[in-house]
Amino acid sequence: MEQRIAARVRQHRQAAGLTQSELANKIGAHTQQIYRYETGGGRIPATHLCEIARVLALPLEAFFDEQTDIGTDDELLLRDTRTVAMLLRSLSAERRSAIIDLLRAMAAE
Repeated sequence: MEQRIAARVRQHRQAAGLTQSELANKIGAHTQQIYRYETGGGRIPATHLCEIARVLALPLEAFFDEQTDIGTDDELLLRDTRTVAMLLRSLSAERRSAIIDLLRAMAAE
């Protein structure tokens, strides 16, 4: 079970475009801890797993559900959507609106 969770943490982190160091900084851990978690060299505390899920905008079940398969078109779109949502949250309402207008224009092409 731990190996499967470790592999899913690595897969989800990579799909989100984060390095081990970036993820570590976002959850308040050391890069070495993330390395150990991803290689199965140490059990992931529940608090860190919850933080990893939050940072990656994933439900906690994503690390346990055997039906979750990284790489399908729907899964990749969902990841991109989560990434965009996280980035949009950090922008002002004016910038969010401009980006949404840009996306609408591109989708209409």
